Amino acid sequence: MASTIIRTAEQDEYDLADHPLFFVRDVVTKEHTPHLSLHRGRIEPGGEITPHRQEHTETMYILSGDVECTLDDEKFELGTGTCLVIEPHTMRGLKNIGDQPVELLVVFTPPLP
Repeated sequence: MASTIIRTAEQDEYDLADHPLFFVRDVVTKEHTPHLSLHRGRIEPGGEITPHRQEHTETMYILSGDVECTLDDEKFELGTGTCLVIEPHTMRGLKNIGDQPVELLVVFTPPLP
């Protein structure tokens, strides 16, 4: 594989139907590297990543904004500069509790299909 420069502003953004007001750009995919996938996410005010489970380890870094985070049966209020490492099969969700969009980076290992 060749080295690659990726500019997220040039990537298509899409929404995920199961997660209201959540928008994603696929920054690095398995086509770039077999080790991980990296995604840039935006949760608009009132939006959320609804609680769900993944078969992958998910690492989230909150670039800006405030969220209520669900991890299994616990809830936490988190903000800018927080990093979460979520093990596979853990129930996880994020809800924007502020009046500004939440910006985050999400890494999946192994990469999403």
